[in-house]
Amino acid sequence: MRPSAWRPPQKPGPSPPSRRAPAWTPPWGVLRNIISSVGPALSQAPAAGNLGTGQKRPGGSKPRPRPGDLIEIFRIGYEHWAIYVEDDCVVHLAPPSEEFEAGSITSVFSNRALVKYSRLEDVLHGCSWKVNNKLDGTYLPLPVDRIIQRTKKMINKIVQYSLIDGNCEHFVNDLRYGVSRSQQVEHALMEGAKAAGVVISAVVESISPKPVTA
Repeated sequence: MRPSAWRPPQKPGPSPPSRRAPAWTPPWGVLRNIISSVGPALSQAPAAGNLGTGQKRPGGSKPRPRPGDLIEIFRIGYEHWAIYVEDDCVVHLAPPSEEFEAGSITSVFSNRALVKYSRLEDVLHGCSWKVNNKLDGTYLPLPVDRIIQRTKKMINKIVQYSLIDGNCEHFVNDLRYGVSRSQQVEHALMEGAKAAGVVISAVVESISPKPVTA
């Protein structure tokens, strides 16, 4: 037997490139169905920054008050008060003539007031306002359903009105807490007492005998 011819060892060649599965591309029909189903939902979604802010309220972009909340309205020279009931409507005091608001200078001379159910926007007359349940830390509010029940029973009734002990702030505090108070009046009386004290001191000083000097 003849020996086979010697052959030099061959170097291993490069390994064949691995074949990757091509990326899956959804058919155009599938994409079209996705877009048509998601598009309307995106168009109805609230814009960023508007989530949870609610609808614009009368007098500004404040959130809707809750039933039973007390509304303080800042008039020139005094504050008018109302109690929120529902659907942007409040209950408040007004003179029977409806020409002037309870608490105004003209209504000071009236001893009667009408309990009115009005839209908050109609009561504001362009004035600023805020929710102010400032006595919640002093008195426990009545249950909300009880507050609303008592408030609605008063609508269209004529009540006694007094700037000192029966004004619009007394009225709403009584409905929310069962306590008739007006811090507006209390503050005015306190300031008046201080002013009276200064006057009395000045009068006493003026009539006091002065020591005779040689």
